[in-house]
Amino acid sequence: MRRPVIAVTGGIATGKTTVAGIMADRGGAVVDCDAIGHAALETGEVREGIERVFGADVLTPSGGVSRVKLGRVVFSDGRMLERLNGVIRPVLKEMIRDEVFELKRRNAYIVLDAVLYFQYKFRFKVDLVVRTVAPDGTRAARLAARDGMTRKEALTRIERQKHLEKGWRMADVTVRTDVPMPRLRERVSGIRNRFLASRGLL
Repeated sequence: MRRPVIAVTGGIATGKTTVAGIMADRGGAVVDCDAIGHAALETGEVREGIERVFGADVLTPSGGVSRVKLGRVVFSDGRMLERLNGVIRPVLKEMIRDEVFELKRRNAYIVLDAVLYFQYKFRFKVDLVVRTVAPDGTRAARLAARDGMTRKEALTRIERQKHLEKGWRMADVTVRTDVPMPRLRERVSGIRNRFLASRGLL
């Protein structure tokens, strides 16, 4: 039986990770594309590409990529963010694909936690795309609590992703996450269970 894939996507601090976890808790496995992206920064190919595009100023003294320094550059200029994605995308797509195929061997289904899902063209089939949404004020408060950002910094980070809205609107289902956790869990579990039942997995 082919192992189905669910993608969870949406903007920063919209609750993707929480929703992906709920989606996966009936025998699925989460592929954290953000974590894989961090791992991609450590590969020689990506490090060299970043140094070539952004210069040695974004590297650590040991020659690795400083996520803090790189973040200051790319999140202050949308064009720089696109250039970074251009460097990382080929390596990241391959790493995500490998993780998906590895996890399919021992899990009933896969859940991608992927902010840039619509910007990548994966070679594997995705059966359901879920978009997470929350008001900007809620997202800014989450970023302040999670990452210590000021409200202004958080809103700037949110604004930098607005160009991704067109892709996110193509999702099959939208889930609002600015609700009490029991209500969110009920909503997401219902979506998951109907999907799994349609694939004969419940």
